[in-house]
Amino acid sequence: MFEIKYLIRIFVVLLFYVSPLKAQILTDYGKGYESWLPAATPDDAMLLGNGEMGAMVFGHPHNETIIVNHSDIYLPTGLPVKPITQTKRLDEIKKLILNGNGTDAAKIPIEISKEEGYKGQAWSDPYVPAFDIHINLTPGNIEKYKRALNFETGEAVVSWIQNGNNFERTQFISRADGVFVIRIKSSAPFDVQFDFDRRPVAWNEWDYVNSNYKNTKFFAQSSFLNFQTEFVHQWQGNIAGYEGVGKVIAKDGVVTETGNAVFVKNTREVFLFVKVEAHKMGESFGTEALKKKLNALSTDYNLLLDAHKKIHSEMFNRVSLNLNGDENDKKLDSEVMRQEAKKRSSAAFVEKQFYAARYNILSATGKNVPHLQGIWGSSLTPPWSSDYTHDGNLPVAISSFLCSNMPELMSSFFDYHDARMNYYRDNATKLYGCRGIMLPSHSSSHGWNVHFDPIWCLTFWTGGAAWTAHFYYDYFLYTNDIDFLEKRAYPFMKEAALFYEDFMTLDKNGKYVFNPSYSPENNPANNPSQATVNATMDVVLAKELLHNLIHSGKILKENSAQITKWQNMLAKLPNYEVDSTGALREWLWPGYTENHHHRHLSHLYGMYDIIDPDIAANPVLWNGVKKALDERMKVRRAENGGIMVFGMVQLAWVAANLGDAEMVQDIVQWLSAQYWSNSMATFHDPNGLFNMDLSGGFQTVIIRSLLYSEPGLVSVLPAKPPMWESGSIAGIKARNQLNVNELIWNRSEITISLKSEIKQRITLKFPTNVTSISVAGKNGKVRGFDKNKSTAIIEIPANTEVNLNMLTQ
Repeated sequence: MFEIKYLIRIFVVLLFYVSPLKAQILTDYGKGYESWLPAATPDDAMLLGNGEMGAMVFGHPHNETIIVNHSDIYLPTGLPVKPITQTKRLDEIKKLILNGNGTDAAKIPIEISKEEGYKGQAWSDPYVPAFDIHINLTPGNIEKYKRALNFETGEAVVSWIQNGNNFERTQFISRADGVFVIRIKSSAPFDVQFDFDRRPVAWNEWDYVNSNYKNTKFFAQSSFLNFQTEFVHQWQGNIAGYEGVGKVIAKDGVVTETGNAVFVKNTREVFLFVKVEAHKMGESFGTEALKKKLNALSTDYNLLLDAHKKIHSEMFNRVSLNLNGDENDKKLDSEVMRQEAKKRSSAAFVEKQFYAARYNILSATGKNVPHLQGIWGSSLTPPWSSDYTHDGNLPVAISSFLCSNMPELMSSFFDYHDARMNYYRDNATKLYGCRGIMLPSHSSSHGWNVHFDPIWCLTFWTGGAAWTAHFYYDYFLYTNDIDFLEKRAYPFMKEAALFYEDFMTLDKNGKYVFNPSYSPENNPANNPSQATVNATMDVVLAKELLHNLIHSGKILKENSAQITKWQNMLAKLPNYEVDSTGALREWLWPGYTENHHHRHLSHLYGMYDIIDPDIAANPVLWNGVKKALDERMKVRRAENGGIMVFGMVQLAWVAANLGDAEMVQDIVQWLSAQYWSNSMATFHDPNGLFNMDLSGGFQTVIIRSLLYSEPGLVSVLPAKPPMWESGSIAGIKARNQLNVNELIWNRSEITISLKSEIKQRITLKFPTNVTSISVAGKNGKVRGFDKNKSTAIIEIPANTEVNLNMLTQ
C-alpha cells in the first residue's frame, strides 16, 4: 500500500511538471490577443493595470524588462507658478482682437509672464515611469514561443519550451489587493534573477534628471527589492517621491541577495510581488508598511487571480458586442491582424478592437482619470507631458464610461476636478477678474492655467469648465442620482456659469460677446491668429451649461430669481450662423472666414453628444452641420485619416448623430486600420504615438452608431454601418436610467430589451424601414406608433424588462 501511494505521488508530480502549464491561454479569441514574438518597443508591450499601477510587459523569455507605472507619479519640474495677472491688460487684449489684431493680443500674456517671473513657456508636470523590473533566466534553445493578453481577466502570459521543458510566466495587477503579481513556473528546475532599475536615461537627459530627481536608489535586502526616489521640487500637498517594494518567494530552490538583485537557484516556481506608493511633502518612505502588505499575500496564484477577476472581469463583461465576425480573423496573431486590417475591413477586427479599447481604458482608470497615455508611459519626457488635456483629449478618453456601463469610473474624473476648485477660481480671478471657475487646457499636478504661447493662446480658452460640467450633469441623466446632482454637479455648474456672468459683455444689439474667444488650435482662413471673438464652441458650451442649470435648478427648487437670470442669459447668447456655402460657422463674428483644413471640429460640439435642440429644430443649421462635416471629411479623406485620432472620433459622433451610416462606416474603417499597435494599444496618429484617446472613444463610436439617447428619447440603430448586416450589443446604458439588456438586429427584424429603474414613458425612434412594433410578453405598452415619423411611445414599468420587436422591410 505504501509503495502504491508513493508511486501515485511521483506520477502526479511528473504530470504537473511535464505537461503544458496552460492548455489554452485564451478561451475567447475575440477578447484578447496572442503574439508570436516579444515586443520590440514599449508601444508593443502588453499593458496591465488596476487603475492605480500600470505595467508594460515586453515578453522576453530570458532578459525581460517590465516598465512599472503609478498613476500619481507626475515629476515636479519646478515649483508651480500662479496664473499671470492677465486682467490688468484685458481691455487692451480685447481691443486688439476686435480690431482684427489677435496676433499682437496673443503676445500680451507672454509679456506679462516675463514681467511676473515665468522662465519661458510653462508645461504641466510630466507623467513619468516609476522604474524597470529586470527578470533574467538562464538562456537556452526556445520553441513554441507565445505571449498573450486576456482582456477578460487582465492576465498576461508568456510561454515557451526551452530545451524540451515548459516555461510559463503569468502576471497581472490586482484590483483586489493592489499588487503586481508575477509568477514563473517550469517543468524543470531553473535559475532566475530579479532586480529593479531606473529607466534608461539618454545622454542628453542627464541634466534634466539631475535637476529634478533629488536622489534615486535601488537595492536588494534578503528576499526584498527596493526602489526609492525623492524629487528636488517639493510643495505642500503634492507628491515628494515614491517607493517600490518587491518580494521574491520561491516554492523551492534557494533565494539569495546578490548585489542589487535577488537570485533564485534551482526552482520550479517563483513569485515576485510588487507594490508602488507615492508620498507627499513631509512624509517619509513607507518601506516597512509595504513589506507587511506583501508578506500578508497568499502564494496561491489562482486565489489571487480570482480575487482580481471578481472585480475586473465583472466590469469588463458587463457589455458584449457581436458583429458576427469571422472566427478565423479573431484567431490571427496580433501582428498579422494589424497588417490585415490595413488591407481589408473585418467585423472580427472591430469586435476585438472594441474589447481592446474597453480593456485599455478600464485598466487605466481608478485612483485617477486616464491621462494622454492612460496609466502607462516609458519616457521621462513624454509628448505633451502626458497630462490631462481638457480641450479635446480627456473628454474623448472618458466618453464611454457612462454609455458602456462603467459609471463608477467617473468618480476619478469628479474627484480630480473637485480637488482643484481653488486653482480654477484663481484662474478666473487672475486672468479675467471674474468670479466662478476657469479650467486650463492642460493640467496634471495642479490646476493653474499656466501653459500658453503666442500661437496657442490658451489663456483665451474659457470653455473648459462648461465642457467639464457636461459630464457632471450627464452622470445625473444616466443615474438620476439626486444627491450627486445637489452636492457635486450643481455647485460645479453654478460656478462655471458665474464666470460667464462676469465675463460676457453685451453688444449694441443686446447679444453677448465672448472676447477673447478660442476655437481650439484653429484660426480663421483670413486671420493668422487663434485669438478671436465669439468662437461657436464657446457659445454652444455656455448654452448647454445654462440649459442644464435651468433644468437642474427646477429639480432642486432653486429660487425663481436665479432661474430667471439664467434664462435671460440664455436668451442673449449669439445665434448660430451658416456661411455663404451653407456650412455652420466656426466664429460667429463678422468678417471671419471658415478654415476647414483642420484636425479639430470644435464648432460642431453641439452634435458631439446630446444633439443641440436649436440645431435639431432648424433645417438650415442641420444642413450647415452636414456641410461643415463634409468639408472636414475632405481633409481626412485626402490624408487617409490623418493625425489626431480624437478628432476622428468626434467626426464619427457627429456623423452618427446626423444619421450618416456610410460616413460612420468610413471612419470606423480608418480607425480600425491605422491606429493600433501590435499589443492593441491605441495611437494618436496613423501607426504611431502611443495614446489612449481612441481607447476611450472607440467604444463610444460603436455604441453611438447603434443607440442614441437623450432625456425622454431613445433612438435605435441611428447610424449602423451597412456592413454590419446582423449583430447584437448587450449591457449598455442609456440616459433616462435605462439599461439596454440587449439590442439584436438582422435584415428582417430588430429586438431590444429595456429595463428601467423607474416607471416612465419614452419616445422610441427607429429606422425608417420598420413597419411594425410590438411588445413581446405582458410587460410594457406601445402607444402612438407613427411610421411617418419613425417613432412610438413606449410605457415601461419600474424594474421590469420590456422586450420590443420591430419588423423591417
